[in-house]
Amino acid sequence: MKVIITEKIHDSGIEILKKYADVDCKFGISREELLENIEKYDAMIVRVGIQIDKEIIDKGKNLKAIGMAGIGLNHIDVEYAKQKGIGVFNVPDGSNNSVAELTMALMLNIARKVNAAVNSVKFNNEWDKHAYVGRQLKDKVLGILALGKIGSRVAKFAQAFDMKVIAYDPFIDKTKAEEINVELVELDELLQRADIVSIHTPLTKQTYHLIGDEQIKKMKKGAFLLNLGRGGVVDEESLYKALKEGHLAGAAVDVMEQEPPGKSKLFELDNFIATPHIGAGTIEAQEYISKSIAEKILSHLGLI
Repeated sequence: MKVIITEKIHDSGIEILKKYADVDCKFGISREELLENIEKYDAMIVRVGIQIDKEIIDKGKNLKAIGMAGIGLNHIDVEYAKQKGIGVFNVPDGSNNSVAELTMALMLNIARKVNAAVNSVKFNNEWDKHAYVGRQLKDKVLGILALGKIGSRVAKFAQAFDMKVIAYDPFIDKTKAEEINVELVELDELLQRADIVSIHTPLTKQTYHLIGDEQIKKMKKGAFLLNLGRGGVVDEESLYKALKEGHLAGAAVDVMEQEPPGKSKLFELDNFIATPHIGAGTIEAQEYISKSIAEKILSHLGLI
């Protein structure tokens, strides 16, 4: 059995695969190269660099399994793969803690103007402690979009900061939310009440541009927006306008609609900060994800 890995994953998973299969680590392979060579492989492990669409799936005449070394599957045509008898696997719990921790880091950063303050000291030789007066989290209302495993973890962390947590999630039972001391509300109410909105929803047809002009206008003046779900959930033009005009005090994201985003207008704004999709970027999370996806692929191939 032959397995191709198109992007870097933790070595621990590669070592597991090598015990049972021939493994080609083709990190950074282009779409064109993948199309030329995919028919050689029984399985592929990807991240987010290449859109795994019908063309690639059709070329993979021997493909039996596609593994996503992470959570999101929006770049893989899952239904078509299944129609072709190809198993599609991900690691939905792989980055629960790491994304939740990064959420709090970004929340504190944007609320306390940490990025701007650090840059002023390091690059401008300034020492002005009056220029970066921020906001504390205590007693603020945090509105979470998607109260899944990551959103629930963020809620727990936020409660440790004495924040009041509300959430919008049409797929979560009200009783389950109450068990973790979270009030379940409709989206409009969340936007109107929250001092900070934190997005953790996947990207689907229903969530594309879920937060646009209309929704941002409903948010409190001076509120903060965080996005650690998927970039396309937020209309970036609407976000730029709200930050530029001062309706929102700040925004912090780990995902953008186009990745890499190039020269986004948002980067011109001091009240916008971004990290390059590093939510799952901890040693612990990457090791767990790598091992898990390797074992799922091998199990599907009947090798373990």
